[in-house]
Amino acid sequence: MITTKKYMLKFTTNNFQEPISYELVKRFNIVPNIMQAKVNESGGGLILDLRGEATDIEDAKAYMEGLGVLVKELEKHVDRDESRCIHCGACVSVCPAKAFVVNRRTWEVEFKSDLCIACESCLTACSPRAMKMELW
Repeated sequence: MITTKKYMLKFTTNNFQEPISYELVKRFNIVPNIMQAKVNESGGGLILDLRGEATDIEDAKAYMEGLGVLVKELEKHVDRDESRCIHCGACVSVCPAKAFVVNRRTWEVEFKSDLCIACESCLTACSPRAMKMELW
């Protein structure tokens, strides 16, 4: 069964030059979607959606851990209480993943939860407290 899971990956200078995305596709038939990436002189990190068979995702996770990559499944997500949202747009400007979009016809803020990386920026920006963190 095809599934999608979100992971946070941490790299060191020893492994951040590995072609991991390529290997995920080639070896494990995984479709990776990079949600966020940061690289500096000491290593880096990714927030990555992995789409594929559950067993292939587990094999891919083991492969990355074997390279010394810290792999942590994101166990929480952001949810919006529609009854509290006033569509002020404060969340739009702070979201690094562009998970909030203003509908130009209705001028309402749409939340695309599949793009959310659970960074929690919207929680502090939301005055009416419509955004909340949930465990999976």
